Amino acid sequence: MKPRPPTMRDKRRYVLARITPLWVCPETKSLYLVVQEAITSLWGDAMAAGIQMAIVYGDNEFCIIRCRRGCEGWLETALSTVSCVNDQCISLRSYAVSGTIHALKRRIEKCRKGPVPDARELIIGERIFEAYYFPGQKVDVLEKGFKSRELLFLTETDIEEM
Repeated sequence: MKPRPPTMRDKRRYVLARITPLWVCPETKSLYLVVQEAITSLWGDAMAAGIQMAIVYGDNEFCIIRCRRGCEGWLETALSTVSCVNDQCISLRSYAVSGTIHALKRRIEKCRKGPVPDARELIIGERIFEAYYFPGQKVDVLEKGFKSRELLFLTETDIEEM
């Protein structure tokens, strides 16, 4: 059977989404299931089938999600409702929309050229924390623990006072 000519194929759009916080690294399959559940719960089964969502690329900071042309807005709305993957709190923020995967991968490279936060060890009292410094006076502090992590939000001035 011959392949369909390009004029008869469905047009696709690709949505670049940023995964925050940076230390959460969800698997692509679990990310797919969570996004599909968000689409289904928000728009229903018929719309989920019409959107034809698929995750085509994913790493620890970004993912690229494919959908049909015209459905990008619905997909972006559903992405904003995702709050956790595998009992880890995350957020998916739509960053850009394009017609090709290549254009979005170039966009990822531009974003990564900026300063990437590195974890520094911070001791407050007898407790040990990992501090992630972000540009713009933001510092995320995680307590090191065996089973759970406590998340604290501090500014650089708070750290300097300690």
